[in-house]
Amino acid sequence: MNVVYSSPFVPPEWIAAHGARPERIRPESGAATRSMAPVAGMCPYARAMIGEVLASHDGEVAVFTTTCDQMRRAAGWVALEAPAPVFLFNVPATHATPAARLYLDELHRLGRFLARLGGSEPSRDKLAAVSESYDDRRRQLRDALGILAPREASEVIAECDRNERPRLQGACCSLPHGIPVAVIGGPLMRGDARVFDWIEEAGGAVVLDGTESGARTLPTPFDRRRLRDDPVLEIVDAYFGRIPDAFRRPDDALVAWLRRELAASGARALIIWRYVWCDLWAAFAARAGELAGLPVLDLDVSGDEGADRRTANRLQAFLEVLR
Repeated sequence: MNVVYSSPFVPPEWIAAHGARPERIRPESGAATRSMAPVAGMCPYARAMIGEVLASHDGEVAVFTTTCDQMRRAAGWVALEAPAPVFLFNVPATHATPAARLYLDELHRLGRFLARLGGSEPSRDKLAAVSESYDDRRRQLRDALGILAPREASEVIAECDRNERPRLQGACCSLPHGIPVAVIGGPLMRGDARVFDWIEEAGGAVVLDGTESGARTLPTPFDRRRLRDDPVLEIVDAYFGRIPDAFRRPDDALVAWLRRELAASGARALIIWRYVWCDLWAAFAARAGELAGLPVLDLDVSGDEGADRRTANRLQAFLEVLR
């Protein structure tokens, strides 16, 4: 049983421990044409995610989260159009202790859902062992991030859940050239990683990838002692308790992460990557300049024909001003 999902708040070790194969997917922009979902008012990424799931092989299970209204809508469309089972995972927006309990309950609900479809409830020892294996591969990934170009790093992170070892062939260490910039925001579709190439071609150098597809959304390393004692609570803490994101209320964790990482990276400018209709990152972009103390480009991407050229032109103009 293959379980596809997109959100970083879905723990792959939880799915694997229940006897399924987790696969965090990044849709292609062209996949949006496979869906009957409306274009107006719907995020291009959400539409592409719908099309990607609809094109999947029979028998796959799709897990969506409530971290944004667009993906909640996408879950509804997939449930209408696809024969495969769909699970909507409720991720609370607040950080309060009762919210962590709700996330824990959702994990157990997902586990029962997978068990009904042919999976199995894992023992504590099995869950701890599977979690350790995923933690090991993420540790290898973190060690390698410093020697990977931003585009390569984004691709390796996307594949980490389904590869036992990060794909590091051809990795080399090179100093960035150009104006140092940080990119933060929502997820990238498979082809969208070329935004890093456009930035370099315009004279910039990405020194921080804070998109949803980057290292920002990796869970924190597990405490192995606590993992053996109570693996479920350790998973809750590493994912729900530690991943900063714009949907969290308050967004103090994201603000603290941004300030810390910007200072460490030496970025001279900030680029907000978001798809049109993304209210969460649009709201954050409105105050990002004040928070960062840097020039900000709110890069809203439509995903329609001609969007690539407009995006590249806006990056060129923004970086030209910074020279």
